[in-house]
Amino acid sequence: MRVAIIGAGVAGLASARRCLENDFEPIVYERSKGVGGTWVYDERTGIDEFGLPIHTSMYQNLMTNLPKELMDFPNFPYTGLDDVSFLKSCQVQEYIEQFTEHFGLYKHIRFCSLVTSVEKLTNNWQVTAEDLKTKTSKTEYYDAVMVCNGHNALPFTPDIPGNNDFDGIQIHSHNYRIPEHFTNLNVLIIGSGPSGVDICSDVSKIANQVYFSHHKPELIEKDFPKNVIHKPDVEHFSKKSVSFKDKTEQTLDAIIYCTGYKITLPFLKPSCGINVLNDKLITPLYKNIINMNNPTMGFIGYLNLTFVFRIFDLQVRYYLEFLRQNSSSRLDCMIKTMTPVTTHFLGENMLNYCKSLLLDKIKVEPIPPVYFEVYNGCHKLKDKYYRSYHSSVVRSSTVMIM
Repeated sequence: MRVAIIGAGVAGLASARRCLENDFEPIVYERSKGVGGTWVYDERTGIDEFGLPIHTSMYQNLMTNLPKELMDFPNFPYTGLDDVSFLKSCQVQEYIEQFTEHFGLYKHIRFCSLVTSVEKLTNNWQVTAEDLKTKTSKTEYYDAVMVCNGHNALPFTPDIPGNNDFDGIQIHSHNYRIPEHFTNLNVLIIGSGPSGVDICSDVSKIANQVYFSHHKPELIEKDFPKNVIHKPDVEHFSKKSVSFKDKTEQTLDAIIYCTGYKITLPFLKPSCGINVLNDKLITPLYKNIINMNNPTMGFIGYLNLTFVFRIFDLQVRYYLEFLRQNSSSRLDCMIKTMTPVTTHFLGENMLNYCKSLLLDKIKVEPIPPVYFEVYNGCHKLKDKYYRSYHSSVVRSSTVMIM
């Protein structure tokens, strides 16, 4: 079976590895010059040398908020990092490159190759890609398509009254790289996801004052730097200030929107049978993986609030086994029993989601329970242990948080 894989980040590389193990023929399309996807650090923002938006959102001082024991591919542990669990982004990127080399994936990847069109034909898939170096296009045909290009590249910025009148710096976290640009400034952080919390702490080291706008009462109890002031939602902006819902006003120099991303799949043509609702939900997907209108198209990695390496690998193994077991006639019968997902967010439902992949007739090896125990333990203690870079260690079936 010939499989087109779109993207050479964590999801795409996991897909290529498992395709080879199943004697499938993977061709990986990657628009950049290297593997890693969002883990690649690029000091540039805006447009790259090919005239395309910079894909990565990685910033220089990022430290993982999960231990490396939750950020590995099965049967391929990190090496030389026994004394540390929370890693720098460059260490994760190096691991991804080692994984790609170890499993012989490089020869299956077409770098600087931008997929411009995917169409469903009667019996197969037509994929057209542009070679960004030569500006030439090539069309090929596949038995299946795995969409693995990620969902953290197109920023979502809320339309807040007065934001066009504000005179200072305005950026999305997608374009945040180093805190030095905010030296001695009064900075507003909007959004309290992982990036919002982390960038808030990073900027506070060098800013004069940081206003952290969110509506999560539990964050107020956390140990933030002294120059961080928690504020409610923004009411409106003026030329040099911000007004909050609590009727207070503060002088402001810069705004960083940590407000998430839109999902965009411009290369999927209508024949694919996929829609993106409100820029947030790919539909109709079964188990967040299978295109219910055309089951020989799968989506890997379109999940939030989870530990990605092992979960993505589980998705891949489930989908490839689904393809391996089912002929075209059986696929048509199975579609009638499928129901589409209504969210890509897992969070507390992560374990139930993984278990649901094991309840079908498709048999795949489960993720060992210890990984979920470690994940839950990290969330309970992450502020204390993450900020001091202590270790959480997985040994066989035992969890040790030191």
